[in-house]
Amino acid sequence: MNTASYRLKEVRIVGGFLDGINYRFSDKLNCIIGARGTGKTTFLEFIRYALNAMPKDPAAQKRIKSIVENNLDGGRIDVLIETREGVSYTISKSSGEQPKVIKADGSPSGLNFTPSLFRLDVFSQNEVENIAGQSMSQLALIETFNQEVFTSLNDKISELRSALVANSETMANQSKKICELSDRISRLPGLTAQLKELSAETTEISADVNRALDQKAIRDRENIYVEDLQKLYSETAGKLKSLKDYIESALCWKSQTGLEDGDNFEMIQKLRNELVLSNDAINSGLEAIIEELRGSNRRFNEIKAALRLKHDEADIICSKLLEKNKAEQAKSAERRKLDKERNALLIMQNELGETQRQQERVRIERAKMLSELSEALDLRFAHRKQIVDRINSELMPTIRVSIQQFGNHDKYQEFLASALSSCGIYHNQVARRLSDLIAPPQLAELVRNQDEKTLYEKTQLNSNQTKAVISRLNDERLLADMEVVDLPDLPKIELNDHDTYKTTNTLSTGQKCNTILPILLLDSERPLLVDQPEDNLDNGFVRKTIVDSILRVKQHRQLAFVTHNPNIPVLGDAEHILVLDSDGTHGVMRNCGTVDECKADIVDLLEGGAEAFIQRKNRYSY
Repeated sequence: MNTASYRLKEVRIVGGFLDGINYRFSDKLNCIIGARGTGKTTFLEFIRYALNAMPKDPAAQKRIKSIVENNLDGGRIDVLIETREGVSYTISKSSGEQPKVIKADGSPSGLNFTPSLFRLDVFSQNEVENIAGQSMSQLALIETFNQEVFTSLNDKISELRSALVANSETMANQSKKICELSDRISRLPGLTAQLKELSAETTEISADVNRALDQKAIRDRENIYVEDLQKLYSETAGKLKSLKDYIESALCWKSQTGLEDGDNFEMIQKLRNELVLSNDAINSGLEAIIEELRGSNRRFNEIKAALRLKHDEADIICSKLLEKNKAEQAKSAERRKLDKERNALLIMQNELGETQRQQERVRIERAKMLSELSEALDLRFAHRKQIVDRINSELMPTIRVSIQQFGNHDKYQEFLASALSSCGIYHNQVARRLSDLIAPPQLAELVRNQDEKTLYEKTQLNSNQTKAVISRLNDERLLADMEVVDLPDLPKIELNDHDTYKTTNTLSTGQKCNTILPILLLDSERPLLVDQPEDNLDNGFVRKTIVDSILRVKQHRQLAFVTHNPNIPVLGDAEHILVLDSDGTHGVMRNCGTVDECKADIVDLLEGGAEAFIQRKNRYSY
């Protein structure tokens, strides 16, 4: 047995239908047998549930949870495991609760149970057949061969996609703001020209007035700028004050009612007091910061008052200058009005410039994330390809596996069909053609560049369709989302049927299982549990392929099968067999041991009884 492998050591069930079952696993082949309704599937699903090895499909999860809730009846499942490092723990789990990790001496470990602690592969009844018909399930199967690497990569890819979605929303909001500001400041050149005309006077008096009015306009902008700065003080103070007593306020809603009589109430109080002390420390620090802010605000207001005094002095001089020349007063009033409007637009222009700079930073960050996503996707494909090559090296020519990067266009096609649905064209057909012929980034570039010619050459869409595609998709948010639409890799698993390779979606139910099971039975460091692997298989295949695989693999990998086929435990030479029985109310362990120790049960349950076995033997003349 490979020393660097995970092992199931023992399962103990307390309460419910299988109350009292205590089964110790062999490191090699284990078989669970029994009549219908004795709890074989329940036993396997209990292990799956306790070790959080649930399938991704929500419907399958719901089915397993239902089995557990109906058969555990408030009880507990204890699974003794041995990690890859050789450390033993008991994973104890009750229905609806998180698993507890208990050390070998019975004391709590303080660890949270995660897949990295213990990994296994579990396949419920009919799950093997389902893998054959679902490309995403086939990808998941490929990833089981190096789960830790793929978990890390998938987490990174998921984080990058989420960040890119947030990035596209930010860019869309910025683009909207830029359009609005650009539209509003479009009057700025005209205003500037009007002001220039008003200033185009040649007299000495007008020159003095123009300069005074220029300075007045600047002072107005200074006032607006200072008021904006002033707002930062109040906004900052408001945010700081909102943090004061935040914990204390939240604690008011965390009632301790009903906890006082608990054995751990003293520790509960300590936990609460720790937050109270933290609240006090935060308040003290915040008060010091707020006081510093008050001091800064006082100094700010002193400078502001001095500036206002200078403004008032200059305004008095400007007013006196205008009084000396009555002819200038009407002109100055008009100019003051235009200056105020221009000042407001200049502020918007500054805001536009800052928004454009922010958007450029967001674009740069987006380009970086897109590059990281591309690298992560390429790395994931490379790891998947390595596993595909390994499978082929062991199972060719009977089974052949291939994988095409970004080969599954379903989500891309759905995205395009939805986006084009209101264009008045055959949007589903157009979406299918686009998704088949142009990658998302390339299509986004063609739309941004309004490149109808290249789009037509690549897709042969008609003129109306080409124009509709570019017109409808020319939205920054849509294009940003298109750039990161998921294009899963597309695996293809084929069975050699009389020298012709056939894909799993064209195979019979039995042939699908013939194709997937040998892949499941390849060497791995993780235990493999399968509920009725022989379903839909003929005995010839079970004998020639499944049993041979079991005999080879069990030397390196722990196996546990729920089965009704005698070939698996007998010809597979099972090291340990669990025989379950039931009185209709509870399941019990009828027997447990080697093939020889459970021979009578195997004959009775899997061969139809000794008499039926002998009759077949005589009929076949053996």
